[in-house]
Amino acid sequence: MVSERLSHTAAFNLGFFVGVGSRRESVALHGASHMLEHVLFKGTPRLSAEEISASIEGVGGDLNAYTAKEHTCFYARLLAEDADRAVGVMSDMLAHSLIEPEHFSSERTVVLEEIAMGNDDPGDVAHDLSARRLYGPSGLAKPVIGSVESIRAMDRDAVVEYWLAQYRADDIVVSASGAVDHDRLLEQLAPLDRVLGQRHAPGSSPEADAAAVAEPGIVVQTRDFEQLEAVMSWPGLALLDPRRAALDVLVTVLGGGMSARLFVEVRERRGLTYSIDASEIAYTDAGQVSIEWACAPERLQQIVDVVREVLDDLLAHGLTAAELSQAKGQIRGQTLLGLESPSAHMSRNGRTVLQDDPRTVGEMLAAVEAVTLEDVHALARELFTAKPTLAVVGPWDEDRTISVG
Repeated sequence: MVSERLSHTAAFNLGFFVGVGSRRESVALHGASHMLEHVLFKGTPRLSAEEISASIEGVGGDLNAYTAKEHTCFYARLLAEDADRAVGVMSDMLAHSLIEPEHFSSERTVVLEEIAMGNDDPGDVAHDLSARRLYGPSGLAKPVIGSVESIRAMDRDAVVEYWLAQYRADDIVVSASGAVDHDRLLEQLAPLDRVLGQRHAPGSSPEADAAAVAEPGIVVQTRDFEQLEAVMSWPGLALLDPRRAALDVLVTVLGGGMSARLFVEVRERRGLTYSIDASEIAYTDAGQVSIEWACAPERLQQIVDVVREVLDDLLAHGLTAAELSQAKGQIRGQTLLGLESPSAHMSRNGRTVLQDDPRTVGEMLAAVEAVTLEDVHALARELFTAKPTLAVVGPWDEDRTISVG
């Protein structure tokens, strides 16, 4: 358990970070981590689903959860005077949920609706296509939410077994921030620790496979949208790779705002798209760098060519000293402003402890400040000399050809 007391707030933020996500799911259990995120809210011997939500919302708080590829998080935010309520409700959910067959069936329908909603979002579809192409046979290629086929076929008893196997004391980090009484929280969590500490996997459970990078290429899904959504991706860096600071600078210069190279060249000077961004995501042993935009179908090749020109110029000449300085200031400001809320502290602390990430915020900012022009240039040469993966979703003429250089 990790807690951070913040004297300037009356809020209490609590998160349970479970070290399992879609990456560790078998084919038959694809989407089980996300399904658990749903069904653990459906009732315990002590509380019905309505009572779970009302107990937190009735005092002005929020209770929610999310699933990622390598972890699942249940979190609450409410006044510190109601902290005991959040600890009790969330402990009850994680340890004693009933997961009744009828509730499992109803949430199956809800998840299928959620999948349909995601399928109507071209950005979500493009990112899923990109991950599938980039990571090939590894678990990182799978969408977190599951597929229509896997959710329809999912067995309730198998999901319960998965819950008992994965939600164990040695794979959960509890993070709290705000007006926290650390000793009281430890005392309150002791019964949960005993219950989850006694859990053992009733059967074999798949572990995360090694990240595999597939051959790059172009993948297209034809959809009846007004625009094409495009995501151009390269393999990136793992979570604790020491070059992540240089990658932060590189991504910021390329697509970190309206003053970034790609935005200026593609949007401001040529007016080819409303917005274009660059981003990076890191997993324990892999990563991804992406550039994404939406455009009219006839402008796709032109934008790809301009992106390639921007990257080629970067490869040839590197950054300027002014760009390096501005990127460092931008990263520092965004990092510190992003930690203004107690919930951000809770989230960061929970994830870093779960992921065995020892870096403090100060150390991360110091690493960014130490980045040199050559650090960024060397990393750019390593990343962007490789052929990218291009995922495209939207109206597509079968006779259209596209070259990514």
